[in-house]
Amino acid sequence: MAFYLYVVLAFVAACYAEAASNVASPSFVCKSNNAYYKIDASCDSYIQCNGYVPTTLTCPDGLHYNPDVKWPNYPCGYPMDVPCLGRATQPAQSTPDCPHKYGYFQSPIASSEDCGHFRLCVDGHPMEMECPSGLAFNPSSGRCDWPDQVPSCKANDFLGFSCPPAPLGENGELLDVIYNFKHPDSCFYFFSCQQGRARLLSCDPGLAFDAASSRCVDEDLVHCSHQ
Repeated sequence: MAFYLYVVLAFVAACYAEAASNVASPSFVCKSNNAYYKIDASCDSYIQCNGYVPTTLTCPDGLHYNPDVKWPNYPCGYPMDVPCLGRATQPAQSTPDCPHKYGYFQSPIASSEDCGHFRLCVDGHPMEMECPSGLAFNPSSGRCDWPDQVPSCKANDFLGFSCPPAPLGENGELLDVIYNFKHPDSCFYFFSCQQGRARLLSCDPGLAFDAASSRCVDEDLVHCSHQ
């Protein structure tokens, strides 16, 4: 299970970045007064029609053209949301801190034991960010993910918790059984183990984890010596 991480201000900054090129396309015939059209061979270039006049534009470096976006919404998005395979992209406009002008990338301060850090690049400028508690940054998808789904992350070291051996079936197969365990430092978080994989979860607002029942209950029913 993967989690999307949307950074609104950063995406707004990307949305208002100017397109990289502004070359007229007189051979193209606009079918609508105002519309976008894809260029089959390109991931990040597209044709914009205004008043039936076509213009070839290119998304900022690191973003892809989204053919599903309708005028007048901004048509460029992050590759994680707009996959593109087998088509060309513009040359990377890298900076000393960013491989592309826009995007989510692995942070140099991240490690296999501290996997939650990532770098958000906006117009070539880096911002150090961190995934929500219990999630690790997955460089292959550009998203925050379960630590056990990130090959470069040592999930148990990152979470500070290891699941007990998973129960086995009659034929030695791992049973798909979920066990919950109390967090040592919080009444509102707990570890959930499934087939030996540990995942940090939190109770809904107003609830706390009850070790006796292994589930979240009304927080007034839980004696909590720490927050």
